[in-house]
Amino acid sequence: MPGVELVSHYSDKIPNIAVLGSGGGLRAMIALYGTLTELKKSKLLDCVMYLCGVSGSTWCMSSLYKNEDWSEKMETLEKLQREKLVKGKWDFIKAKKTLLVAARDDHYSLTDFWAYFIVYKMLKELDESKLSDQRRSCENGKNPYPIYAAVDKHTYSRHEAGSWFEFTPHNTGVPGIDGSHSTGAYVDMQELGSVFREGQLNEKRKEKTICYLQGLWGSALASEKEIKKAIIEALLDFLKQDRDAYFPSSSKDSDFSFSILYILDWIRHIHKTNSCILTWTWGTTSNFVYNMPDVKVPNLKRKEVVSLIDAGLAINSGYPLVLDPERNVKLILSFDYSAGDPFETVKKAAEYCRVRGIKFPVIDESELQDKDNPSNCYVFRGDNITVMHFPLFNKVNCQDKIAEYRDTFSTFKLKYTDEEIGKLLIAAKKNVADVQQKILEEIKRIVGSSSEKA
Repeated sequence: MPGVELVSHYSDKIPNIAVLGSGGGLRAMIALYGTLTELKKSKLLDCVMYLCGVSGSTWCMSSLYKNEDWSEKMETLEKLQREKLVKGKWDFIKAKKTLLVAARDDHYSLTDFWAYFIVYKMLKELDESKLSDQRRSCENGKNPYPIYAAVDKHTYSRHEAGSWFEFTPHNTGVPGIDGSHSTGAYVDMQELGSVFREGQLNEKRKEKTICYLQGLWGSALASEKEIKKAIIEALLDFLKQDRDAYFPSSSKDSDFSFSILYILDWIRHIHKTNSCILTWTWGTTSNFVYNMPDVKVPNLKRKEVVSLIDAGLAINSGYPLVLDPERNVKLILSFDYSAGDPFETVKKAAEYCRVRGIKFPVIDESELQDKDNPSNCYVFRGDNITVMHFPLFNKVNCQDKIAEYRDTFSTFKLKYTDEEIGKLLIAAKKNVADVQQKILEEIKRIVGSSSEKA
């Protein structure tokens, strides 16, 4: 296969390559499975240094990286995930107990409710493992290095330094003013949520679970109005099921034997959730950068608590995190799973880089006019980096049914049939199969260009 020949011939020269998976709810999660399976089949996955996800793509990644050798068994894992989404169950009692415990935390927010009563219900798994557990999957040389993204609720729209947060199995933090690690601020992933003062750990707290992080990373599946409606409906369902479980109509008051602790937890949760809905409070966590010396993110340093939300609200693809000059990425493979404007992510990335003074290829918007009938591949070359942009729904793999695909696989679709999953996987895989030769040619071009400069 062409990919095998490439790896063999250029094994010591392949440039640092980053794969970006955009947001898009379950559509993005499923499509990224298909994308990675096909990249593996073509041997291109072996060339990838970083895998960076936003929103729904992080759900795929966080599931895969529980397996130390996931990149070697993509087809098997894809099949298992498909079965889980179709046949899996969610446990109301388990979700409720987890949520009531979470409500005891000072920084309880809608992210907790969203994680345990929306995301868990969608993914059919309440994953209580930790992101730091994935270190083994990153240190064996078999898999790309994972980077998960979120943004600060109050600063992302202004493209401020410190507005993008990255999460890896080893640490979490914010790139510095120039977009690099060396000028940013990072702490061990196990310490996210712990209390820091002036860079020193003041109070150690438990590491967040993957389920909570899935809620944090993937909390923007629709408009605020639709999200609020979903939360209120889920809260009412919570109250109804709790009533049916603990207040059966045939029982008398004297039969109830609730513990004071449970009643207090229940009241606390309802009160806090209602308050968070009214104030639209998401992702609150202690700010490890608070008053940290020598960190050039002034607006972030002043806040004791930050609100972290879905990065899809900012760019919907993790460009700011892979553009760190210290990562030396030469080729970005951007798989865009958006159901709307297929060029929005790359245009927003260009604007972000312009504001932040970060090098990025010039985007000729005259090439991006046909939003309703895009091609399957767009190449943007800069002096030091190339971006290859691949819209999921395009005129090659969807032909004249792009609008139908977008409607069928809407972002706020909370459940998929087996047939729908199969159809989406086929589209995602065909997208990679159709462009793999172009990817190979671009890698060869970059290698050749680097050789000439040397």
